Amino acid sequence: MDKQNNICAFINCNIIDGKFENDMIKEGVILVENSDGIGKIKSLGNKNEVSIPKDCKIVDLKGKYVLPGLINAHVHLFGDGKPNSPEEVKRTPDENLKYMKSSVGKYLIKETMKKNAMAALHAGVTTFRSVGDPFYYDLEVRDEIKNGAEVGPTMLCAGPMICITGGHGYKFVSEAIDSPWEGRKEVRNHIYNGTDLIKIANTGGVTDSKKIGEAGRAEMTYDEIAAICDEAHRAGYLVASHCQSTKGLKEALRGGVDTIEHGAEMDDEVISLFKHNPNSLRGYSSLTPTFLTIYYISGLSTKYTKLTDIQLANGKIIEKRMISGFKTALKEGIKLALGTDAAMPYVTHYGTWKELKLDVKYGATNEQAIMIATKSNAEILGIDKEVGTLEPGKFADFIAVDGNPVEDLNYLGNPYMVVKSGNILEKTNDYIIPEVEELIKGLDNNL
Repeated sequence: MDKQNNICAFINCNIIDGKFENDMIKEGVILVENSDGIGKIKSLGNKNEVSIPKDCKIVDLKGKYVLPGLINAHVHLFGDGKPNSPEEVKRTPDENLKYMKSSVGKYLIKETMKKNAMAALHAGVTTFRSVGDPFYYDLEVRDEIKNGAEVGPTMLCAGPMICITGGHGYKFVSEAIDSPWEGRKEVRNHIYNGTDLIKIANTGGVTDSKKIGEAGRAEMTYDEIAAICDEAHRAGYLVASHCQSTKGLKEALRGGVDTIEHGAEMDDEVISLFKHNPNSLRGYSSLTPTFLTIYYISGLSTKYTKLTDIQLANGKIIEKRMISGFKTALKEGIKLALGTDAAMPYVTHYGTWKELKLDVKYGATNEQAIMIATKSNAEILGIDKEVGTLEPGKFADFIAVDGNPVEDLNYLGNPYMVVKSGNILEKTNDYIIPEVEELIKGLDNNL
């Protein structure tokens, strides 16, 4: 819907503020002050604690449960979760590059990106981080949505990943470097083009692997990683890294990477570096597992995912590594983020809530999963002064659901209401992809 200008009181709700320091607020009221389409929380509390101004717009939430909008820390906007078409599978990397650079290709990719961004928002993801998309198209979409009349999600965009020649994402969503100084130059290019962060791939990945064991193989050198991190940190930028092996973890963390994406088994050195990382921007590093993509890759036939048998085998190897890393992080108190790797086969931008269930499957509580997807994500992404918890002065980004998600995460799957910056979104299910949902429903039932 279009951006609003008003003062609004959301009443008759149960408020989960996301801090989990106090009990849930029953018979709650959230007072939102909205100026030029940007609404912030003025006050919240029990109905006896919040004074509602006269002539204030009232929204009765009818006993629903309210919590902070979800944050997805790892998405790619170029795909919607549907596997590649036969035409896409047949393209060579060079043919694919030519298509993506063409006017038609660019238009279609950007339209897909916009659709995916709005699908995420309508499903309750009020903020997300894009960590590897072609040719800075994600930045263009970010700015077009931000400057448009329609309310959109908050988007943090990395532009293309930085890889080595032939590395993960090469000739698709990555720009290649082959020395520390090339790495520094590419960081400068990214900052010049307006990215919000830097994303590198310091190990191989599953979806473009051609040999067993290639996913997770250390690719970028320590010197290259360190140069990229130093250059980014000089400008105050965080660095995220695609990393899927213990060796890769050590090199990335020693080099100063701030967020590890996916993860692997951890030894004592890795655990220590996560907690106290002198070369990182903030003195620590965090882990972003992405279970949902591996869950579908491992659980579905290659007939549907369009991956090779080698990629499937690598996916199962990485799944074990990622689960191990997550369990260690939980045990050791390492800072955790939540991301889905949306765009991968059958990982939709509206399915973020399922990732919380996989966190629980591998050891987290419902409360921990919610906190990871809201408060912890906001802190890791450096936006916790604006979002992540429901507090006066923060943006009015929240969702209302039919039941208590701390007791049952399934309530997050179909929000009753999504509010972004104080603006109520018109409820719709148009973003759902029926053919995807039909194929994965059996796997989803086992979550």
